[in-house]
Amino acid sequence: MRRRYSKPPQVGSKARAPSVPAPGEVSSELKKFRDTYTFERRFLEQYRSGKPSSYNPPKVGGSKWDGPEEPKTKGNTWEKAYLKLKNHPDVPDPCLYVRILFRILRESSLATPQVQQLVSPNMLRLVADFLQDVVIRMRQQFVAESQRAEIAIRVNEKGAGYPFGLAVYYAIVDSRVGLSPLYKYCLASEACQQLAAKKSDTRYSVTLKSLAKEYELTAAMDYCCFPKLYDEVWGNVIPSKFRVAACGYVDSAIKQN
Repeated sequence: MRRRYSKPPQVGSKARAPSVPAPGEVSSELKKFRDTYTFERRFLEQYRSGKPSSYNPPKVGGSKWDGPEEPKTKGNTWEKAYLKLKNHPDVPDPCLYVRILFRILRESSLATPQVQQLVSPNMLRLVADFLQDVVIRMRQQFVAESQRAEIAIRVNEKGAGYPFGLAVYYAIVDSRVGLSPLYKYCLASEACQQLAAKKSDTRYSVTLKSLAKEYELTAAMDYCCFPKLYDEVWGNVIPSKFRVAACGYVDSAIKQN
C-alpha cells in the first residue's frame, strides 16, 4: 500500500510579521531601547570605576522604578520613557538619544541616570545643548587634539630621543596630552600604517596595533553617534575600514552585552 503524505504548510504570499508582540513580551524597538541603556550604563560604570559593572535590569516583578517589564496595572517604566522620547520633537531617535547622553556622561562626573530619569528636563536639556553646537565642538576638538598630539610626538622624538613608534605610543597613553578615544584609535592606526610602509620598528607596530584595539569600542561608540559629521570634519584621519565596520561593531556589542 502506497503511503500518502500531507503537504507541508506554506507561508502565504500576503503573510506579514506580527506588528504586536506576543503576550508577556516587549516589542523589538523597546527591547533595543532597553538593551542600549543596559549596555551604555554597564560601560559607563566600568569606564569610571575600572571594574565590571554589576548592573542587571530587573525581570518581571522587579522594582517599578527600574524594571524593564512592569505589570500593566503599574505601567511599564521602559515603555513610558521610550514613548516620551519617541514623541519628543527634539529627540532624533530614542536609542541614539541614550547613546549621546551616555557619551556626554563619560566626559563628566554626573550621576548615572535611572530609566525614568532619561526623560527628565535636565537630561533632555543636556542633550539638546550638546547637539546645538556639536559641529563647532567637533572641529575645535579635532584641531586641539591634532596640535597636542603633534607637540607630544615631537617632544618624545626630539627631546627624549624615542623612535617614532615609541613616541606615538607615549603620546597616546599619556593622560596629560588629553586625547579622546577616537583620536587615539586613529593616531595608533595611522602610525601602524606609516611603520609598515617604512618596514621599520615592527615591534612598535605590533604594540600600536594592540593599543588601537583597546580603544576601538569606545572610539566606535563616539563615532557612531555622528558618523556623517565625523567623516566631514575629521576626513581621512578616520580609517576607511573603521568607518564601514564601526556601527556594526557597536550594535553587536549591545546585543551581546
